[in-house]
Amino acid sequence: MEFTDKLKTYHWGAPVSTGAKYNGVDIRAEVVILERNIKIVGDQVRGRGAGWGGQILTGDLVEADLQVRQGQLHLDNVEIFNCSQINTESAALRWEDSSGHSSVNNTSIHNGLGWGMNIKASSNVYAANNTMFRQQSFGVQI
Repeated sequence: MEFTDKLKTYHWGAPVSTGAKYNGVDIRAEVVILERNIKIVGDQVRGRGAGWGGQILTGDLVEADLQVRQGQLHLDNVEIFNCSQINTESAALRWEDSSGHSSVNNTSIHNGLGWGMNIKASSNVYAANNTMFRQQSFGVQI
């Protein structure tokens, strides 16, 4: 597949590495997987109180020049397995201080030690036709 038009949404954190601004951490990200099922698997944890498993966090970012980057997450037909952290609000899918438009559809979240989803101080999150099972805490926290 070849793209001939410009992308319609913002896709990179900066045109060059952001490491100098963030103690060596490059926060740019671009993920594109076409025509495949996607499975996000958290780390295996031993014992009920150990480890993070994993989480997907979406939030806004204020750059050094005060430009606001709105966090967005779009998932469709994704499996999220063994994510979230026990006894915290660190859910498998988490929005915190996020104002960008996000959507999660036809996604399964299961076998985590904490919440399936947590939406905190955020707006514009659309979720439909998702399944959550075998999560230690209830399903969704808003």
